[in-house]
Amino acid sequence: MNKPLAIAVRVTVALLVAALLGWKLLGLTLAMQRLHSDPATAHAWAPQSAAAAAVLAQQRLNAGDTAAATRLARAALIASPLAADAYRVLAEAALQRGASAAAEARLRIAARLDPRDAATQAWLAAAALRDGRLEPALWHLDAILRVHPTFGARLYPQLLALARAPGAAPAYRAVFAAHPPWGGDFFRWACAQPVAANASVQALFAALRALPGTLDAADWSAYLDRLIGQQRWLPAYLAWVESLPPAQQQHLDNIFDGDFRYPPGGSGFDWRIGYVPGVEIAVVPRATATGNALQVRFLDQRAPLWGQVAQLLVLAPGRYRVSGQARLHDLRNDRGLQWMLSCADNGRLLGASARLRGNMPWRGFAFDVQVPAQGCGAQWLSLRLAWRIPAEQWADGRAEFTDLRAVRLAAGRY
Repeated sequence: MNKPLAIAVRVTVALLVAALLGWKLLGLTLAMQRLHSDPATAHAWAPQSAAAAAVLAQQRLNAGDTAAATRLARAALIASPLAADAYRVLAEAALQRGASAAAEARLRIAARLDPRDAATQAWLAAAALRDGRLEPALWHLDAILRVHPTFGARLYPQLLALARAPGAAPAYRAVFAAHPPWGGDFFRWACAQPVAANASVQALFAALRALPGTLDAADWSAYLDRLIGQQRWLPAYLAWVESLPPAQQQHLDNIFDGDFRYPPGGSGFDWRIGYVPGVEIAVVPRATATGNALQVRFLDQRAPLWGQVAQLLVLAPGRYRVSGQARLHDLRNDRGLQWMLSCADNGRLLGASARLRGNMPWRGFAFDVQVPAQGCGAQWLSLRLAWRIPAEQWADGRAEFTDLRAVRLAAGRY
């Protein structure tokens, strides 16, 4: 063969090989495109494709042709022993024959090969629950929620109901010790459920509180809001105390943190400071003494301050003197600024301080209240402008407060 002819042959062979590879590539591409829309055509284009065979096997199984489905699934496993879809088809075929043990074994293989498949994990979770194996069931549900967090709407009710099952506490602790990303969302969802779920929520809380660091500030706040919303004052107070850092637990009093040494917690029985238009509210260092003070700065406009600065108390029935230190700087308002104490159960006003206006150096103020034995299991201490109509909301100037206390009076001291 002369040289030009040899070159021509090599070029022709190269073109044929390229065309063949291109045809195979085209076939595989078309197979992937048709995989779910037309698995039969996909399998014809690429009979060696395990994915195409597995999808076609599922189609045959759905049509009731178990024998063809099994044959195609096994062919898929020959082509690719790691084809999780094929194991799932074989498992479903086994279920149709009543061979549940064989089905579970194949689904376990499928779950190891493709842990992201929600259907496989859900089937294994159900099988574990039927056998009374709660912890494995929770791990399968965890696998689903890690990949598909939007499934929470469907799975959270089941997770909450399971919290009351025998042996649930160690199972939940084991799963939550791994800090699942859905854990906080689930617990806060549980805390928002109706009163009928109290037993399940309490069981869940009891299980999780034993794990240090599992419940964060948002979780504690949700749990406390649930108890407070149901007026379960004593359990709420005890849970709130438990949620505090040890250093703060050493400074508990009838009014917590009355000298504002800590940042306001915003929940439970700590200071709550909300937004009020026309007012700047902050904890600031005292200018002429050690310690901090609550500063309320009015901005020469309407300021509907009416309880956005508040703390929930649990004063036992009896007589108390509520007191504090105040400083005013050109505080102007028609009716003045005052502290009030009212029953949290029904809003009944128990007492209020004198109305504060004008200028005043640091000076003490006080007012006495009688906490009744009935209908007043907790109380709100709140700071308010004494406005009655919107026109009386206008205010300017500044007020500062510290050293707030509520001291029980002995009989005969009033």
